[in-house]
Amino acid sequence: MKSQHNSTPHRSVVIVGGGAAGWLTAAIIAAEHNVKNNPNVSVTLVESPDVKILGVGEGTWPTMRDTLRKIGIDEYPFLLSCDASFKQGTCFKGWINGQSDDVYYHPFDLPAGFFETDIAAWWQQADNNVSFATLFSSQVALCEQQKAPKQPQTPPYAAVANYGYHLDANKFAELLKNHSVNVLGVTHVIDHVDAIIGEPDQPMQAIRGKKGEIPGDIFIDCSGFAAMLIGQHYGVPLAPVTALKNDTAMAVQAKYKSDSTPIQSATVSTAQESGWIWDIGLPTRKGTGYVYSSAHVDDDTAKATLLNYLKNDDASADVDPDAIRKIQFTPGYRKTLWKHNCIAVGTSAGFLEPLEASALVMIELAAKDIARLLPSNNAQMQMASEQFNQVMNTRWARIIDFLKLHYVLSERRDTAYWRDMTDMSGASLQLQAWLEMWNTRPPHADDFLFNNEIFPVASYLYILYGMGYKGQVDPGRFPAQRLSQAEVAIRHNHQRLQQLLAGLPQNRELLTQLRSAAANEAS
Repeated sequence: MKSQHNSTPHRSVVIVGGGAAGWLTAAIIAAEHNVKNNPNVSVTLVESPDVKILGVGEGTWPTMRDTLRKIGIDEYPFLLSCDASFKQGTCFKGWINGQSDDVYYHPFDLPAGFFETDIAAWWQQADNNVSFATLFSSQVALCEQQKAPKQPQTPPYAAVANYGYHLDANKFAELLKNHSVNVLGVTHVIDHVDAIIGEPDQPMQAIRGKKGEIPGDIFIDCSGFAAMLIGQHYGVPLAPVTALKNDTAMAVQAKYKSDSTPIQSATVSTAQESGWIWDIGLPTRKGTGYVYSSAHVDDDTAKATLLNYLKNDDASADVDPDAIRKIQFTPGYRKTLWKHNCIAVGTSAGFLEPLEASALVMIELAAKDIARLLPSNNAQMQMASEQFNQVMNTRWARIIDFLKLHYVLSERRDTAYWRDMTDMSGASLQLQAWLEMWNTRPPHADDFLFNNEIFPVASYLYILYGMGYKGQVDPGRFPAQRLSQAEVAIRHNHQRLQQLLAGLPQNRELLTQLRSAAANEAS
């Protein structure tokens, strides 16, 4: 370990743990600092041969497109190697009142007229039976008809309709590993970490495994729920989030009944008596799971609920009950994520629940911040850690508020779970204040003071009005002429939708073409 004098450079990065968290972090840092051709920065990832990765996070945000582009991975080989498909948002079923027609969407595109007029004010005063997202977003219909977000001739990572991905997390980690080692210059060490060299009140000096010691200047903890560095060594506690009750999941991979089964363009989140079921469509299978509160339902009932869902799903083939795996977690996060020269990323930093697929994007954001802040001396280390912790704490708080919003707006009171989850006393003071303000006027971008909000105001509009939130907006506050522009936006959105429906292929059709083209290039 280099001396700790203020002028000492800190450029040797050691990442403990692989999986999507470790390899995505390694790739982002290595690409940002040109590690392969830069003798002043090194990135080493130490991966245990004994620890299996979690491999559950299968949904990304549109940000992943830019991340993959910047680290130098081509889109079409990515789609092929990760069994990936396109995601245009989330479809929520049963969240409002649990009735058969209870469906709404959170699409990825901005609402039509978002920058031109007061569409939210128009909606709050409108008297119609058509959903907010259906009126102002073309992606609802695209998802309902399993349309792709682009055409075969659309350039890689470009979009006709905004999109992220559904992917196989294990294959994604493997792709990132190969790219990081072979293209970006990351050193890969397979070893089990047995000890940390350094006192718990001082910066780490090295990690020790069966193959010896690996010194470093910055250590990144991607060891998952074990939190080997930040939790076990430094003793930074996990702050539980009691507002979110889900702490267990039953997950399984389900084959399609037919190779021609349409592939969903949205994550489908279906509310249940004590949680909700995610349903993610990939080209060759589906990833499905029931996330629930163990305080409200036992494991056997949860497993039976998931099996019953799949049994009644026309797209899914029969599933072996023994293939279902149980995942337990404590919803929460560490408020100190960067301590001394150790930084937690991924589930070692925290985990809430899979709703809105925030896990992978938090890895993206953390890794990009680390790459940008990467300190060269001790003085910078202190300043970087303070900034990182402040920003990440704000992001965690925003995610909690946004997830809780989905629950407190629900009309469901049919089970103890929903009565607990809809209790406003479990919401933060910030969320309670927002809902009080939004009762008399629409949400505005200025309500969010954080420079890089993790969820834009458009996302709040989709959830608020998707859940039927109306409020008591003063009709005299907004000029009729300005409100009428919302109707113009609706007409323009309808026209654009007709063009998209006519010009865009089916999700499976495009994926088959792109995967075939990528396979031909690879051969």
